[in-house]
Amino acid sequence: MTRVPDTAASTCLSAATQTLTRRACLRGGLGGALSLAQGWASSAAEPVLAAGPADVMADLQRFLGPRQVLDIHDFGGPFSRRDVVEAVLLHQALHRGGWTQALQFQDMPSGERLLREISSGKLVCSATTYWSQDIAGAEDGTLLSMPMIGVGEFEAGLYTAPSNAHALAAKSAAEVRALSAVSNRNWAVDWQTLAALGFQQRHHVTSWELMPRMVAAGRADFLLAPFQNSADLSMQVNGVRLLPIPGFKVSLQGTRHYLVARKHPLGLALLGALNSGIQLLRSQGVIHSAYQQSGFFNPKVRGWQKL
Repeated sequence: MTRVPDTAASTCLSAATQTLTRRACLRGGLGGALSLAQGWASSAAEPVLAAGPADVMADLQRFLGPRQVLDIHDFGGPFSRRDVVEAVLLHQALHRGGWTQALQFQDMPSGERLLREISSGKLVCSATTYWSQDIAGAEDGTLLSMPMIGVGEFEAGLYTAPSNAHALAAKSAAEVRALSAVSNRNWAVDWQTLAALGFQQRHHVTSWELMPRMVAAGRADFLLAPFQNSADLSMQVNGVRLLPIPGFKVSLQGTRHYLVARKHPLGLALLGALNSGIQLLRSQGVIHSAYQQSGFFNPKVRGWQKL
């Protein structure tokens, strides 16, 4: 799922892992950086600008607490989710690949803006992964890392409001397909998957943060989201609690990658370090464990029907 929250503030984390609330992120003006030198000699060079959604980077700080990003071995617990884990894995992969410069994350108001900033060379990379299809039209300026998520590995739940008894009572694929979905037509994989599965009622909304509110208000029955590591698989988005429709899941086809700027002077060096680190993490089983501990690879839904 390709989404970047609707905020335009600069987002950052300090090398001292100071507390960073989402409100502080949205105010901007915190000019620090999450130092990839945490745990080893810090580079004196200026931080390299990268793209990191405000909510992800704020939850990353909450997830880390007093821990250093390079010391994370247990990827479960509060504030853990797929994109938070991917931000941790980005740093661990770069470290293992020999990269030492700090990254300073800037929030992008949309996925389209993020792609423009990376493809133009203004930002060196993304903090989280995107579908390979997302770079259509920007291939000349955008490079893909090695895949973090392979074909068929991305399974999503159909998340609805706890008060939506009709949606939660769906017992057949036909009953599920009769429900209404909210998504973003610019998220090609999500939108095309919903269409291919026969969902006739698809509501287009550009902002991710509006989608849970639409579902909670009954203007749409569900949204697609990765499974969570909570006991009941529920997710919380800005105070809105959603539950997956039990027994059903959707497989989103494609591969997901970090985006790297071809035109950035450090882009090729970062890509080389990142790919080397991804290979090491994968061979050590870290990537699979991280996704499983975050709830993304979720054994609780192994027996659920795939639409």
